[in-house]
Amino acid sequence: MNKILSWQNAVKALLGFVISVYSCNVCSAEQENRYKIENQFVKFGLSARTPEQMAAFYEARGFPKQAIEAATQHCFITVGIRNISKHKIWLDLNRWRIFNEQGAVARTNREQWKQKWQQLNVPLASQATFNWTLLPESRDLHPDEPVGGNITLTPTDMPFTVEAVFATGDDQQGQPFVVKIENVRCLKDGEIKS
Repeated sequence: MNKILSWQNAVKALLGFVISVYSCNVCSAEQENRYKIENQFVKFGLSARTPEQMAAFYEARGFPKQAIEAATQHCFITVGIRNISKHKIWLDLNRWRIFNEQGAVARTNREQWKQKWQQLNVPLASQATFNWTLLPESRDLHPDEPVGGNITLTPTDMPFTVEAVFATGDDQQGQPFVVKIENVRCLKDGEIKS
C-alpha cells in the first residue's frame, strides 16, 4: 500500500512539475529562458532550470546528498509536449540534436543515470523518483496526448540549439517534422526568480 501511495505521489509531483511548462505564458527568452512553439503537430514548451531549483525539488523528495550533488552538476531542461494533430507522433530522444557553435552538447540518458546512481549507492526509491522526472527516451503520442519531463545535459556557458525531430504515423513512416529552438542557455543559480 505504501509503495502505491509513493508511486502516486511521485506521479503527482512530476505532473505538477511538467504543468508549470504548459502554464507558462510566452516569456522573454532572454530573461526567463522559456520557450513555447506550436505547429500543426505539437505544442512544445521548453524551460531551463537552475541547479538550486533542482536541488530543492529532489531534496524535498528525500534524495541523499550525493544524488543531489550529482544531479546539480547537470543542466536541466524541462520539456512539455502535446500532440495536437489527428495522427500518432513519435518521441525518440536519439533523433534529437542539441548543439552549439563548438559542436554537440552531450545529453545524459537514463542508462547513464542508472550507472551513476549505482556507483553512488543511491536508494532504488530515489532512482525511481528521478526516472519519473525524466522525459521518456522514446514513446508514441496519440492525438491530444501529453508527455513531459527533463532532459539533462553537460553544462555549457554557450547558448545552444535544440532540434527535436519527430516521426509521424502509426508505423513511423509518415513525414517527420522538426521543432527547432535556438539560443537556449543552461541557467546558473540566481539567474531567475522562482
